[in-house]
Amino acid sequence: MNASIGASLTRVDGGAKVTGAARYAADFNQPGQLYAVIVGATVGLGRVTGIEAAAVEAMPGIEAVVTHLNAPRLAYRPHKAVIDPDEGERLHVLQDDAVRFFGQPVALVIADTLDHAERGAAALRVAYEARQPLVEPTDARASRIVPATAERTGAFADQARGDADSGLAASAVRVDETYEIARENHNPMEPHATVAAWQGGRLTLWSKSQYLANEKAEIAAVFGLPEDDVEVICPFVGGGFGTSLRTWPHVTLAALAAPRRAVR
Repeated sequence: MNASIGASLTRVDGGAKVTGAARYAADFNQPGQLYAVIVGATVGLGRVTGIEAAAVEAMPGIEAVVTHLNAPRLAYRPHKAVIDPDEGERLHVLQDDAVRFFGQPVALVIADTLDHAERGAAALRVAYEARQPLVEPTDARASRIVPATAERTGAFADQARGDADSGLAASAVRVDETYEIARENHNPMEPHATVAAWQGGRLTLWSKSQYLANEKAEIAAVFGLPEDDVEVICPFVGGGFGTSLRTWPHVTLAALAAPRRAVR
């Protein structure tokens, strides 16, 4: 019998976390570090028709405003991990004017301090041509997505056992109701953050990730790099609950915003 069952055990990383000794992704400041704040779309579907960047670029501390108009074109080679669905493609961030969901990154404001970056992001004016988004699963336009293969995650989501229909029909009392619940988001103690540093063609990311190998492979695919030229460092995760298994757009944006430095 396992002696650990029922015993009071100390977490291996518990002491470092409760005393503040644990260094999370955002704690790995680099020399001459810049700060980037994302500007998210305020419409749920449509396209960007205008960005008034000049006024923001003239604000104190602002280094650059990156949008689909001036962002470098990224490789976005095909890549899917076991956690990714068969259907769909990941967001190609700042690669076109299309808005696919509310909050989608449409600009990145880079500055010498976080305060300056936040002020610039708040001041940026973005114009849209909005369309009505599809938000209800009961909408007639919605289509069911069925996993293509049994090997991929989610392929066993639709399972049945017994004869529920017969049991319900024979029941003395039947309750038929429709229940809807609001979307709930994880709230771990460590926010999502990434510090990116280039040395020549090699990229180092200090990034909150529960799946380092996947983040390494994904970012290599996005930037068209060999996987050996990407290193992802994450000594501690301050709670994740699955939110850090996939590589979110801010990781790509951090690498895109970071200045390329020559190898010394």
